[in-house]
Parts: sequence; structure tokens; C-alpha cells
Amino acid sequence: MKVILIPALILAALVTAGCATKTSPSQDWAAAAENADSAAGHEALAKHFDEIAATEEANAEEQRRALADYQARPHRYGRRIKDLRARSGAMLRDFEAGAADAKAMAELHRQIAAEMH
Repeated sequence: MKVILIPALILAALVTAGCATKTSPSQDWAAAAENADSAAGHEALAKHFDEIAATEEANAEEQRRALADYQARPHRYGRRIKDLRARSGAMLRDFEAGAADAKAMAELHRQIAAEMH
């Protein structure tokens, strides 16, 4: 019992220490978006949203491959195939929507930066 307790306590301490940060990166970018008062600030935000869009597109491509595999070999997944297809399709739509939203935000910040020049 003590053998299991010690690693569990170490893991709990690490998780708690990780939660003790002041702000998350998303909060930092939210503050940057609110406080962007220069063209350079808006261009940096546009670059940030481009990176998010690229990540979302990569995730969408991964889901496309998974969905294609599910459709090509349904016998491999047995009774789970309907759930896997539905989940993969939903995730694909979410990633595509996230990429589109991030691209729109990047374009918005580029327009704001162009108006400031």
C-alpha cells in the first residue's frame, strides 16, 4: 500500500504545482488582444491566430485520416464503429470550424494593423 501511496503523493504535488501558475497562455493572448494599440501588436495577434489555424487544420487532417480508416475497414472496429465514425466526424467539423474562426480572427487583426499604418 505504501508503494502506491508515495508515487500518488508525488503526482499530486506535481499537478498542484502546475496549477499554481498565475495566468494561462490563453489569458495572456486575451489580454494582448484587448490591449493591442499598435500595428505591431495586431500583426503579432494575426500571427498567433495563424498558428492556431495551422494547428486546427493539422488536427482536422488527422481526423480525416481516422475517419477514412474507419470507413475503409469497419470490420476492424466491431461494434464501436458507429461511435467512432460519429465522434470522428464531429471532431472533424469542430476542428474545421476552429480553423475557419482562427483565420477570420487573423484577417481581422491584419485589417486593423493595415488601418493603423
